[in-house]
Amino acid sequence: MRRWFQLSRNCVLGITFFSLFLTACAPRMPAPRITATPAPTLTPSATPLPTAGPTPLPTRVAFPPGTKLPYTAQSGDYVVALAKRFNTTEAEILAANPGLTLTSTLPAGLQIEIPAYYQPLGGTPFPLLPDSEFVYGPTAQAFEVRAFLNAQAGPVKNYTAFVNQKQRDAAGTIEYVARQYSLNPKLLLALMEWRTGALTHPNDVPRDMPFGSVPISSSDWYLHMLWVAEQLSIGYYGWRTGDLVQLTLVGDYTVRPDSYHTAGTVGVQYLFSQWLTREEFEQATAPEGFAATYRRLFGDPWANATEVLTGNLTQPELSLPFAENRIWTFTGGPHPAWGQGVPWAALDFAPAGVSGCGSTAEYALAVADGVIARASDSTVVLDLDGDGDEGTGWTIFYFHLAERDMIPTGATVRRGDALGHPSCEGGTSTGTHVHMARRFNGEWMLAYGIVPFNLGGWVAVKGEQPYQGRLERLGAWVEASTNSTAQNRVYWVR
Repeated sequence: MRRWFQLSRNCVLGITFFSLFLTACAPRMPAPRITATPAPTLTPSATPLPTAGPTPLPTRVAFPPGTKLPYTAQSGDYVVALAKRFNTTEAEILAANPGLTLTSTLPAGLQIEIPAYYQPLGGTPFPLLPDSEFVYGPTAQAFEVRAFLNAQAGPVKNYTAFVNQKQRDAAGTIEYVARQYSLNPKLLLALMEWRTGALTHPNDVPRDMPFGSVPISSSDWYLHMLWVAEQLSIGYYGWRTGDLVQLTLVGDYTVRPDSYHTAGTVGVQYLFSQWLTREEFEQATAPEGFAATYRRLFGDPWANATEVLTGNLTQPELSLPFAENRIWTFTGGPHPAWGQGVPWAALDFAPAGVSGCGSTAEYALAVADGVIARASDSTVVLDLDGDGDEGTGWTIFYFHLAERDMIPTGATVRRGDALGHPSCEGGTSTGTHVHMARRFNGEWMLAYGIVPFNLGGWVAVKGEQPYQGRLERLGAWVEASTNSTAQNRVYWVR
């Protein structure tokens, strides 16, 4: 169901850029540590780039078509995306690596060979961030945004913003954006400091502009942060799927991210590409650029990095989000989990018989056993591993739930327990419904991707446009539609 994210009081002034589409169980296992290991240099005579530490960075040189490059699998890698990033084919990767499949994530650390085809305009091989420091994952929830801000001399801690019908302080605003976009708040804070010194310089920051100049017609720092979060998401998930393989900088200069990069690194690079010229981009992505600011604030991001998406990842069994004897309608196929762009991780469901934004006695139900990690701001996050941390393991994100009768944070639930009433709350919506998406270790999981969204055997299939698409089960299918029709009614099947 198409709807518009209510951003703040500034939206009524006609800001068109941020009419955001509101796109709206596995036990926790120890994750292996990840280190920033540069890809191998292809020729012994290549001259190393300036180092980011004791290990020289490799240079990239032209190589014959189909050269087999050694590659160490990273968090979230899978064959389809690697083929796009290395300008090769899935068939060639599979032929060179017997035992790999197209239908599963690769274990981090797996050594493979990729028959690659050289592309010019390659960017720096310097790694900026591991994925676990980019998403709102295992390391994010323990970080205290308010305590960190209060210890800084800069002005950001005194900012306020009107966010989702509430006036919030700076810490509350940053935490809201971090949680809803599933971005590590340390990343947002480091970007402020790198751009303007907003955390540590009390007198040098333009008022309410901690990110400096951004290309939207608003002076609201909260809207600026939404723009930043949107660009970060586009870069991260575009690289994860292989759909983003080049960046166009300010001034129309093209750069291809190094094929060995993490999604976290390319997420930051994509943001920079929307801000910076070629010279500025090269400075920002060098060891002495943004990375130096991050390390000064938070230390080496690779020191405690962990795997985000594990190898051979599968979704736990989930049921439909309504009672067995009820029929609901499928009102939104794969579409943005949050914001206006990517990832297409969410699905929408509505109880039948409710007109417009009318109230309903129907409940959205828990699709599995778990603990409620968060219940506020029209949002309920169901944590399936039971530790109450929404950054670890599988979590289910419900949005547009009414505040009345909403289940409280910390409650333990069983599959089928009531969580809250579908509504239009939490933003402007064309009709009462519930918006649902999945995360694993803080990363949004594409509804149609390598681990497709499966609810009671109904599997999501994307359409040509967001909100289009189907649910399919054993040859039957329902088509997404904002209208209640015989073609979009979802039902339980035993």
